[in-house]
Amino acid sequence: MHSDSALRKGFLWNTAGNLIYMLCQYAFTILVLRLAGETGSGLFNLAQSYTNIFLTVASYGMYSFQVSDARDKYPQYCYVQSRVATVSLATAMCACSIAFGALALGYSVEQCACILLYHGYRMVESSTDVFNAIEQKHMRLDIVGKTYALRGVVSLAIFMAALAATHDIALTLTLMLSANLVVFIGFTLPRARPFYKREYAGRRALAALLAECLPLVVYSALNTTAASLPKILMEQVLGGDKLGIYGPVTAPVLMLQVGASYLFTPFITVFSQSYADRDAHRFWDAVLSVQGIVTALLPMGWLVAHFLGGWGLSVFVGQGSEAYQYLLGPMVVSAVLTAMVLFYSMVLTVMRCMRGLIFANVLGIAAAALISRPFMLRWDMQGATFASIAALLVQAACLGFVLVRRARRHFSAGPHRPAQEPDGLPSDAADTLE
Repeated sequence: MHSDSALRKGFLWNTAGNLIYMLCQYAFTILVLRLAGETGSGLFNLAQSYTNIFLTVASYGMYSFQVSDARDKYPQYCYVQSRVATVSLATAMCACSIAFGALALGYSVEQCACILLYHGYRMVESSTDVFNAIEQKHMRLDIVGKTYALRGVVSLAIFMAALAATHDIALTLTLMLSANLVVFIGFTLPRARPFYKREYAGRRALAALLAECLPLVVYSALNTTAASLPKILMEQVLGGDKLGIYGPVTAPVLMLQVGASYLFTPFITVFSQSYADRDAHRFWDAVLSVQGIVTALLPMGWLVAHFLGGWGLSVFVGQGSEAYQYLLGPMVVSAVLTAMVLFYSMVLTVMRCMRGLIFANVLGIAAAALISRPFMLRWDMQGATFASIAALLVQAACLGFVLVRRARRHFSAGPHRPAQEPDGLPSDAADTLE
């Protein structure tokens, strides 16, 4: 068991570092509108929307799986090797997508270049995550928090300086990518090195890990597609300028969603250990506590959006943006629902309940695909948020049902099995794909 003091220290560092990183990421959407205009903002948001999908392929949905590998079924360097493979696959897929965009959708050279450069930036992020997971398993979330803070500050500084001097999105992204590579090589790798052995795991172990986590990457890709689909369709239905407005205006609310996810990520080890020990009281206590915190963000976020939203948009986004305050209220609902969906998904990953994850997200994508276009034609930009809310409600209901059903069956089986159990998972090997 990990000490409470180590957990508290890691939680504080992780929260602070991720908060800094989150604020820096939000600043991108504000600065790009001010320094590059609506056209530049639309270009930046297009690159973000596309590369989010490939980030899920590169990350392979593996972070929670890696941290919750309670009995070290796979050596840590095996996870590192797997990330090399998944980043390569994601990059190949991104190249094919860019080619399709150029040939079939008429994307310009600048649009294709920005998508590729931002993809490279996100691939550094994905590569960093596998080492963050190694550090979290050793209760060194303080290093994880420092890594996030450093990456955020460096990226923002480069973004501000380059975009202010050149107003060139492609050049700015090139410099951001280069700076993050320096941070990765000079900071991330040396800090993680003491916590794993650099021993080749073998092709069989690597193939087994990738095969076992394949349902997670399917889930992650589906989840990101469901979240990104309304915004991607907005560019086609309402135009790039509307997307350039929608992104910066709604970005402050997305901070609520991201901030909520940072609150429960440090507790992956708590969920995995209590589930492995079949400690139902500790498990449900943690689930209900986190669920209550996330739910409490809804009225808090709505009140802030209602009373301070117009002022905040005017000050931080720019004059005239307060006219879009009406977008914020529904976006708060969408953000809180997204955080809840991510939380349920994290718990189901710890439980190794893969089929439930995939099924819930297929339903979410189907809902988003069916209603996004008619909702946007009916309610303009607000329609994208309404479509997201509807899809998220479908996902959350399905995930919650599967979580309760699976947990009740697991805990009714009695005390946990011996620690030498060969599968290395918190849950029964026979139930892995359930």
